[in-house]
Amino acid sequence: MDFAKSDIQTMLLDSAERLLADSSGVEYWRERRHDPLGFDEGRWAQFAELGWLALPLPEAAGGLDGTIEDVALLNIALGKSLATEPYVSSVVLASQILRQAADRGRADALMGEIASGTLRVALAHQEPGADPLSTEAVVTVARRTADGFVLTGAKLMAADAPSAAQLILSARIEDEDGVALFLVPADADGLTVDAYPLIDGTRAADIRLTNVALSADALLIGSNRGEAVLDEAIHRAGVALMAQAVGAMEACIRICGDYARERKQFGAAIGSFQAIQHILADMFVATHQARSMLYHAIANSNRPAAERAAALSAARIVIGEAGQLVSRSGIQVHGGYGLTDEYAVSHYFRRLMSLEKQYGDLVRHTERFGDSLFA
Repeated sequence: MDFAKSDIQTMLLDSAERLLADSSGVEYWRERRHDPLGFDEGRWAQFAELGWLALPLPEAAGGLDGTIEDVALLNIALGKSLATEPYVSSVVLASQILRQAADRGRADALMGEIASGTLRVALAHQEPGADPLSTEAVVTVARRTADGFVLTGAKLMAADAPSAAQLILSARIEDEDGVALFLVPADADGLTVDAYPLIDGTRAADIRLTNVALSADALLIGSNRGEAVLDEAIHRAGVALMAQAVGAMEACIRICGDYARERKQFGAAIGSFQAIQHILADMFVATHQARSMLYHAIANSNRPAAERAAALSAARIVIGEAGQLVSRSGIQVHGGYGLTDEYAVSHYFRRLMSLEKQYGDLVRHTERFGDSLFA
């Protein structure tokens, strides 16, 4: 990999540093927790003005056609500031699916709305009791009708669905093999969105579909391609979420280093105590290992599906374990009361815990990586 930053990457990081530094911190995060959507729509509009929402979108849709490296760098910055905006779900995941749609004109129009900040789209794929890493574990049914389709089923913990105007739903079309993807309005008749906050203040929803009638053009991806498209889109979302975790760890280390220099015990800064130095050193090493594994996942993003999945799981394992070590050690450096809401380190602890669970947790990724080794 080329580690030198391009002009667009330098510009992105400069704009991120300016905007996110002005709107972060404990009080800001508390306000967002009480917001019905979990984020500031005004700042989402600023993301659009800065071109962040257009970053991975194709030029035909008004995007910048940025690479996965560009997306990862921006998400490291978002992770440092604990941004709760639905960037990954709408801009990375949904747009990757839309750019594979058969109706290119309609897909470009939708992605143009995403780039302008006027449309948010969320994926609803995970189902109760299903393997979180499987793109084929779908029992939601789409029945063909004279006018289009009727969908029936249930989805579990669809990230950022409460703030989305459109949902991408996976379903099996009757009498067809494979998984198809449909674009469904969030307010469609027969569709129920049960929204709730996650531990880090972001939002998710469980979704029930009871005879949801759709027109024929609601079909985005046919049964012959749905699983492959889902797999690639979820991989890219996983890379972006890992980048946010790396950014959160790096911010956590900075906060703990500042605290260790300022906090005094027995007339000396606690950072001068060897025990604290050892904790900070372990945090530093773990975070750099996490960033290296993020690069490993990025470098393998265009490999065949099996190799790409193994690289992603390996990175998820290292980054997940590093996130636990860094966030828990950060609380220990603060003497335990860092877990309270008044301290920034507690917010990073909750965010890293939430990130580790999305799209398969440590246990499931360890199982998949082990299977890849012995395949």
